[in-house]
Amino acid sequence: MDSSRLVKGNVEDHKVPALLYLLFNMKLFVLLITLFALAPTQVIGFGPDISEVFDNTTGTPDTRFGQEIGSEYTADILFDASDFVLKTFEQTDGGGKNYTSIGATVTSFKASGIGGYPLQVAIIGGNVILLNADYVQTYTGDLKAEFTGILYHVSARVWQWTADGTAPNWLITGIADYVRLTSGWPSKDWVSRGSGSSWEEGYAVAAYFLEYCNGINGRFIAELNAIMRYSYSDAFFAQLLRKPVYDLWDDYKLQYGGNPPAPALASSSGC
Repeated sequence: MDSSRLVKGNVEDHKVPALLYLLFNMKLFVLLITLFALAPTQVIGFGPDISEVFDNTTGTPDTRFGQEIGSEYTADILFDASDFVLKTFEQTDGGGKNYTSIGATVTSFKASGIGGYPLQVAIIGGNVILLNADYVQTYTGDLKAEFTGILYHVSARVWQWTADGTAPNWLITGIADYVRLTSGWPSKDWVSRGSGSSWEEGYAVAAYFLEYCNGINGRFIAELNAIMRYSYSDAFFAQLLRKPVYDLWDDYKLQYGGNPPAPALASSSGC
């Protein structure tokens, strides 16, 4: 299988050897990025110095990524998404994570024997993103818009704090989809605002709920992310919004009654 690689970033006049090994052993994989001999560069905006995109679909039946999206577009959006995420979180200099690069590999999860084929969209580990070419290949609709939204979601997952891995999954995915929503790239497949039986359903259900919460306190998402660096408690909602999370949910549901509006699409699932 051929593989193509694109590096985007502030690398002029600097030697930036980069290596990303993607090793699969049955259903286990190891992801490793080694960036060495990197001279200091000036950071423009909030995001990383370098984004790298590795296209493992070259020479395979998974042609849609190369034909409809491409590595250059993906690298550009990774820059834009990181900027947007860190501004949403009101954080500079990488928000304390100090990543100087983001690496994304587009590959078939089915062929590699990993993840959930075909619906699992991505796997995120640190500043490394693995994107499922099977999802891209089989998606019905505006693929470029959907893929752009996915990149905003996974970029949020790279930069957000998760209480050292103890934060509930509903909140992690909800914040990531909140970023996707407010960036203007929600999915056409999302449920409507006001939908869901619990905020703990995560993803779009939680994203709309968090949008409501941020409407009460315009810095809520940034403040919540900041205090989630080392720990998490549902009490954070009362601390920041003066109401417990279950009362906030009731207020949110009451706002839409039994007739929630459709999501506001900018132009066009989770991970």
